[in-house]
Amino acid sequence: AIFDESAKKDDEVFRTAVGDLNQNEEILQTEKITFSVTFVDGNNPFQAVQE
Repeated sequence: AIFDESAKKDDEVFRTAVGDLNQNEEILQTEKITFSVTFVDGNNPFQAVQE
Protein backbone atom coordinates (compact mmCIF):
# COMPACT_ATOMS: atom_id res chain seq x y z
CA ALA A 1 0.00 0.00 0.00
CA ILE A 2 2.89 2.36 0.72
CA PHE A 3 4.35 1.74 -2.73
CA ASP A 4 0.94 2.26 -4.36
CA GLU A 5 0.54 5.73 -2.83
CA SER A 6 4.11 6.68 -3.72
CA ALA A 7 3.68 5.43 -7.30
CA LYS A 8 0.44 7.36 -7.73
CA LYS A 9 2.07 10.55 -6.45
CA ASP A 10 5.10 10.04 -8.73
CA ASP A 11 2.78 9.38 -11.67
CA GLU A 12 0.85 12.59 -11.00
CA VAL A 13 4.05 14.67 -10.77
CA PHE A 14 5.40 13.07 -13.96
CA ARG A 15 2.16 13.72 -15.88
CA THR A 16 2.20 17.36 -14.76
CA ALA A 17 5.82 17.79 -15.86
CA VAL A 18 5.18 16.21 -19.27
CA GLY A 19 2.07 18.35 -19.70
CA ASP A 20 4.10 21.48 -18.98
CA LEU A 21 6.78 20.44 -21.46
CA ASN A 22 4.20 19.72 -24.15
CA GLN A 23 2.86 23.27 -23.78
CA ASN A 24 6.29 24.72 -24.58
CA GLU A 25 6.15 25.81 -28.24
CA GLU A 26 9.92 25.53 -28.77
CA ILE A 27 9.89 21.89 -27.73
CA LEU A 28 6.73 21.12 -29.71
CA GLN A 29 8.34 22.36 -32.92
CA THR A 30 10.85 19.51 -32.76
CA GLU A 31 9.20 16.75 -30.76
CA LYS A 32 6.25 15.78 -28.64
CA ILE A 33 6.81 13.85 -25.42
CA THR A 34 4.65 10.79 -24.87
CA PHE A 35 4.74 8.11 -22.22
CA SER A 36 2.76 5.25 -20.77
CA VAL A 37 2.50 3.95 -17.23
CA THR A 38 1.33 0.49 -16.22
CA PHE A 39 0.73 -0.46 -12.62
CA VAL A 40 1.63 -4.07 -11.87
CA ASP A 41 0.70 -6.35 -9.01
CA GLY A 42 3.61 -6.05 -6.58
CA ASN A 43 2.70 -9.41 -5.06
CA ASN A 44 3.26 -11.17 -8.38
CA PRO A 45 7.04 -11.33 -8.99
CA PHE A 46 6.57 -12.73 -12.51
CA GLN A 47 4.47 -9.77 -13.63
CA ALA A 48 6.87 -7.29 -12.03
CA VAL A 49 9.82 -8.83 -13.89
CA GLN A 50 7.95 -8.91 -17.23
CA GLU A 51 6.99 -5.26 -17.03
